[in-house]
Amino acid sequence: MPTDAPNEPWWVDAHLDLAYLDLMGPAVEADHPTPAARGVSLPALVRGGVRIALGTIFTEFGSGGAAWGYVDHDDLEGAHAAGVRQLERYEAFERAGRIRIVRTRADLETCMKPGGAPGIVILMECADPIRTPEEAAWWHARGVRAVGLSWAHGSRWAGGNARAGGLTAGGRALVQALDALGVLHDASHLSDAAFDDLCAATDRRIVATHSNMRAMLDPRERHLTDAQVSEIARRGGVVGLNLYGKFLARDRAATIDDAVAHVEHAAAIAGRTGVGLGSDFDGGFTPADCPAGCGRPDELGALDRALGARGWGGADRTAFMHGNWMRVLREALPQD
Repeated sequence: MPTDAPNEPWWVDAHLDLAYLDLMGPAVEADHPTPAARGVSLPALVRGGVRIALGTIFTEFGSGGAAWGYVDHDDLEGAHAAGVRQLERYEAFERAGRIRIVRTRADLETCMKPGGAPGIVILMECADPIRTPEEAAWWHARGVRAVGLSWAHGSRWAGGNARAGGLTAGGRALVQALDALGVLHDASHLSDAAFDDLCAATDRRIVATHSNMRAMLDPRERHLTDAQVSEIARRGGVVGLNLYGKFLARDRAATIDDAVAHVEHAAAIAGRTGVGLGSDFDGGFTPADCPAGCGRPDELGALDRALGARGWGGADRTAFMHGNWMRVLREALPQD
């Protein structure tokens, strides 16, 4: 059985928009020239001990002139091209030796060892770039290992947290195609109806890579209900803590204690094996929008220390840092 703790503490971060940030510029291969503007870079992942991350393909409809955008949900070719553009950024990083795309369990075990390039599991955050259910196999062959059917404003496949609606007929067919490939389902941006429909359409594992607790915030569907957390845990999934301050506290600056409170609320439902990190660092916000002292990968130690101060022992903190996500990825990824 592989060990999860070689030498020093390290992290799996289940949500980073690396390709999107790179396309926005400046390139993520080096630290941002204005540290207050952006904390994420490939060097910052190494410094922070983030050995494995789920790196997104993030595309947005209504932004047809942007490298990551397309006109609308019917713009199949535009959405496809926007997704491929980001996929090609990860492939270019890999050719340059800056990352390793995690396609198999063997890749995962290699990337968890200290001293190598960060391992990136490719997550498609909205499935509009997949033109047909049959095309899911092409994306899987290129390295995509997790898919969220919708971003906030919905997709051709499903409603999103800012657009009502469940799965479409095409969405149910896409779920079947993804299941046949063993692709992991990410529920973070689904509407409540789409979440319920996804659960009805598949008996497979579901995760929420970057979602916090609705009971502690407001009724918006961006946050998970206790029942959704329970269902994710029942299926062996994990909920990833989002460190965006407005997703941690209402009407005031969030603190590291707020972040821990969300973790503990989720853990009270899912157990300490059902929670992990999904920071979403720089995903439309800056380090200043996170809890003070925990706004970039090399500041994640503050979160570990805060959990320790709340009585979390070493084994539970290690599970939160990487062990729980490693369990999910080991079980979800193909052997070779």
